[in-house]
Amino acid sequence: MSLSRKISTLFIVLLSFLLIVIIYSIYKLRLIENEMNEVAYIDIPLNQIMSEVEMIQLERHILFEQFKLKEKLPEEKKTPHQEFIYQKQQLKLLLDKAVNVIAENLVNHKIRFELQEHRQLLKVIEGYHSQSDAFEKKLAGALSHESIPDEERFQLEKEATDLESSVNTILQRLDEMTFEAGRYAEKHEQEFMFVNTALGVGALLLGLFLTIYTIHIFRRRINKIQDGIQNMDFSIEQGYQALGEDVFRADGPNDELSELEQELIFLMQRLTKEINNREQVEKQLLQMVTQDKLTGAYNRHKWDEQVLQYLDLARRGSAFSLILLDIDFFKHINDEHGHQIGDQVLQNLVHRLSSGLRKTDMLFRLGGEEFAVLLPVQDASSACLLAERLRESVSQDSEEGLPSYTVSIGVTSYQESDTEESIFQRADKALYQAKSSGRNQICLM
Repeated sequence: MSLSRKISTLFIVLLSFLLIVIIYSIYKLRLIENEMNEVAYIDIPLNQIMSEVEMIQLERHILFEQFKLKEKLPEEKKTPHQEFIYQKQQLKLLLDKAVNVIAENLVNHKIRFELQEHRQLLKVIEGYHSQSDAFEKKLAGALSHESIPDEERFQLEKEATDLESSVNTILQRLDEMTFEAGRYAEKHEQEFMFVNTALGVGALLLGLFLTIYTIHIFRRRINKIQDGIQNMDFSIEQGYQALGEDVFRADGPNDELSELEQELIFLMQRLTKEINNREQVEKQLLQMVTQDKLTGAYNRHKWDEQVLQYLDLARRGSAFSLILLDIDFFKHINDEHGHQIGDQVLQNLVHRLSSGLRKTDMLFRLGGEEFAVLLPVQDASSACLLAERLRESVSQDSEEGLPSYTVSIGVTSYQESDTEESIFQRADKALYQAKSSGRNQICLM
């Protein structure tokens, strides 16, 4: 997955979460709006009706008490029967208003809580009206006589108490239903605040997590590329040959940074190839400049360079010795066997000499059949012993197809105030003396 697609996916997750928060908030707000509508259109009007009913109920209670005490009202006041009829009409008007509010909202589906209780309340109010009508008739009949028997009075008082109890039951049920609706509205409002706060905090934490995760991805991948570049720089400094293989490893996800890593790998591979090619060319050039093409020994140019370095080291206390040698009667070998055999003899000599030298010793072909050997940290006696081993190796061994041959060797060691010419001339004199003494021998000077 590409990096841009990965980031897009993360932000889609965040936006989806925020969309869920918004949808949930809208849902809860609609729910609370419906509940508040029920409170506004049902509970508040019912509460107002309940307050007025309670006032009428109080007045009726006072009227019944007056009736019990047989008090006479002032002339300008209404009779108890008239007062009861008036209060009954007022109460009926209020209860009818409550019935209309409940019935209308039931039809419009605005009542969401306790639907069955509201329908039962309508039946209770209807029953109350029947009970009130029956009591009104009994009260009118009783008041039409001058005196009311005690038994009939007791029965009227009992029915008045029952009627008052019915009104109280209606008021209580109205109060319970309005309280329940308000409680639900408050509960949902608290839930809305809690859940919205939790979702908001969750969205914030999710956003922080996605931000940190995105930054972490960028930093980790960029650090990986930086480490690869640093390793590449170190590898170049150390002359490492396989930069593209170990410096970068594109083992992560396939995204834009991986493409950048792949491009860097390709670049490093090309750079490695160019470095290797350049090193091979440099090595070939160095060989051409410093090695004899025929024998593989160092050439005169390398001799001039190295002898100066050895002299400089010797002046600082690191002495060395010099062996100068050539093949005895090499011209005779060329004349008798041909130059091709002569070349093979030279190659064979270099091979034999190299096998008897240390890794630190340096073999030079100075020209024709003349060779020189620089021996670092070797005194004259050690150099003579080595020269003797070399002479014996050459004279005793003979390769099939090649004529036997010997070498004459001159040996010298560094002396104070030596120069390139002085030490070479001394070794050359020793070589000349070895030839003059019969060849196939060494001479120290």
